[in-house]
Amino acid sequence: MGFAEDLYTEILENTYISGRLYKLVIRVPDKIIEKIQPGHFAMIKPSDTYDPMGRRALAVADIDEHRLIFYYEVFGKGTALLSKRKVGEKIRVLLPLGKRLFNFEGDKHLLVGGGVGLAGLTLLAKKLRDMGKKVFIAYGGRNKEHIGMIEWLEREEIPYEVFTDDGSFGKKGYVTEILREFPKDWVVHACGPKPMLKTIKRMRTGHKVYFSLEERMACGWGVCLGCVVKTAGGTFKRVCIEGPVMPMEEVVI
Repeated sequence: MGFAEDLYTEILENTYISGRLYKLVIRVPDKIIEKIQPGHFAMIKPSDTYDPMGRRALAVADIDEHRLIFYYEVFGKGTALLSKRKVGEKIRVLLPLGKRLFNFEGDKHLLVGGGVGLAGLTLLAKKLRDMGKKVFIAYGGRNKEHIGMIEWLEREEIPYEVFTDDGSFGKKGYVTEILREFPKDWVVHACGPKPMLKTIKRMRTGHKVYFSLEERMACGWGVCLGCVVKTAGGTFKRVCIEGPVMPMEEVVI
């Protein structure tokens, strides 16, 4: 697990945003905050009751002094239990996890987030901006209900464009189309559902692309082998240890 720590810490916020999206804020000691970099994630135990699936992996979306911010969607039992946790309750969190993190090389960076996948890129966006890099965010979802992180984008004042499949908010169309509008000297970082990542790979735009992969995992430190992905060389890599960030050309999606 390296320098990861298992915390039993306080929930400061756990609020519904829209669609299936929730925002979770927890209190974290400064010594942990100092370790966290864009690309890190946490394994969060949804409930103190028994859960055969264990913890859920959530990307660290933002840092605000002693607070860590996560966004998650309710899909199954675990996230449904998590959504019912109250402010002031204690929650078990293992973090920071992930060893292969984002690459900051290059002066211009295009971040492509699909749905809650944007939460895997927001900390990176702030880091690149603070380094003086040029940053643009493309945020996509099926419809307006699935575009729940607009408040974060507006607050951080990072240039962005929103896409919805049905045109109910922002520009009508798929967020992946944004790649055709940017020259090849922009580095692309993408996080979102597999169909989105597959589309980016098929487009062959000539950009240098990094994927931040989202896979189900039970442990977060390479033991359970539940998060393996196939590589172009025919081998398999664990997203939790050999990722979560991998060059596009290395991964079979």
